[in-house]
This record gives sequence, structure tokens and C-alpha cells, in this order.
Amino acid sequence: MARLRRVTVPGRRAFEYVAQGTGPATLLVHPGGPGLTYHYLRGLLRLANSNLRVILFNPRGVGHSWSPRRPSTYTVANQAEDIEAIRRALKIRELHLLGYSAGGFAALEYAHRYERHLTSLLLCASAGSGEEVRQAYRLMISSASPRQRARLRELTRARAFDSPEYHTLAEAISRPFQSRFLKSDPPDWKATRLAPSVYRAMMTRTGDEFTVDGTIARWDGRRYYSKIEVPTLVVVGRYDYFLEASAEMNERIEPAHLRVLAGSSHLTVLEQPREFLGTIREFLGDVTGG
Repeated sequence: MARLRRVTVPGRRAFEYVAQGTGPATLLVHPGGPGLTYHYLRGLLRLANSNLRVILFNPRGVGHSWSPRRPSTYTVANQAEDIEAIRRALKIRELHLLGYSAGGFAALEYAHRYERHLTSLLLCASAGSGEEVRQAYRLMISSASPRQRARLRELTRARAFDSPEYHTLAEAISRPFQSRFLKSDPPDWKATRLAPSVYRAMMTRTGDEFTVDGTIARWDGRRYYSKIEVPTLVVVGRYDYFLEASAEMNERIEPAHLRVLAGSSHLTVLEQPREFLGTIREFLGDVTGG
């Protein structure tokens, strides 16, 4: 197992990370969530070799990485700046940036701000805006049973967002789009932790799992699509709630290549690990010359 390390960037901010491989190419992975630790993406470390270094890190406020005092500083823009600070501190010259789920938001923002430092961009199970997150929520609710929708309305009116019943119901409604093909929780998912402060600040201040009222609410990275010029891979599961958003990425980012994995939903990295890693390996092989 890769050893946990820490990198300190200006402002005495430290981020924990694990790394494998030597480079010169570096695959830097943002786990998203927002607020998830990197553990569910540890399979990506298997891609590391003598030519590729793989780095998984915990973003601000996650795990034992640096935590700001003000919730308002948990923004996509600040996450992109953190990526650049980490790149500089680790002296990454050939950067392949992978953002998973909400990590793709930060990756898109980084591509807009620092594309000159990017060699390639990998957007996995992700979307391009807060509005597309809201669309995903509407999709999940519309696909729920009438009984589930009725009970969800009742619990929402009661603002019972911290109740066990609400969490069980929200998980049941999202599962066909989140982890449809997982019969049990893999070890890497069991090891993953969520930082509630980060999730609440960025996604839902109230705890309503189907409302976006955090700092992501008004973020829109779709305006960056036409300006992206680096090779881009878009990976999504056939049953992912971000399938439509991923298709738009592929259409509007000119150098993008879309791969839809038929046997997975949002957690394709865990549902189809062999196919997911094979897709990433093939893409990186193409852009790095093997």
C-alpha cells in the first residue's frame, strides 16, 4: 500500500496524498464528492510505472488536509487554485489531471485557468455546472416510485434531513444511478470518508440531498468547453445521472473522446474497475506515447 505523505504549499497549507510510480508524466487525481477522501480511487495507483507517477490527494477540508475556517472558501475556484499550488510544490511538469464526479468541476476550472500547465484532461463521471447537478436530481426523483416521491415530499416539508429514514430513502432513490451494479461495498469504498462540512458548504447547506444551494449552485464550467485544446477523455457509466452532461462535454470539447461503460452507473471505477482502468491506461498511453 502506498505511504501517506504530506505536501506543504504557500500559506503553510498542507495536503495529504499518496503516490506511486516515478514519472516524468504525472496523473494527479481529484476525488470530488465534494468532501470525499481519495480511497475509493486507489485502483488508479495500479496504473503507475516507471514512466507514470499517480498521485491521489485529499482536497482542502478532507481527511487531514488543511481546513479553512470559513465555509464560504470551499469553492470550485479555490479547489482549482489548490491543484496549481500542489502542482508547483511537487514540481509536476507533465500534468495529466483527472477529476472524478465533483472533482471534474475543479479539473474544468483548472483547465480554464492553467491550461498552459496541462498535458491532458480526464473528466470521469462528471458534469459541467451546478445546473446539471440539479438536472441529475430531477432525473433521480422522476425515476423513483410514487410511494418514494410522496414520502420524500413529506420528509422534505418536515425538514427531516438528519433523520435515518430520510438518509435511507435518499440512498434508495439514488442507488440505481449511483451504484446500481454493486452487490456489496468494496474495501476501497468502505475506507472512503466524507467531510460533512465540505459537502454542506459546496452542495447543500440544509442537508436536502436533492437541492443544490451551496457554493456550487451558480458555478458553470460549460463556458470553458470551447476553449479547451488539450486531449480530453470523458468517461461515464451508462446509468450515471451525469450521462447527458458527459455527452454534452464530448460534443462541445473539440479534442474530447467519450467512453460510455455499459455495466456501471456513477461509481464506474468500482463497478467496472478493469474496463475503467483500461480506458484510462489506453488514453494515457496515447497522449504520452506509451
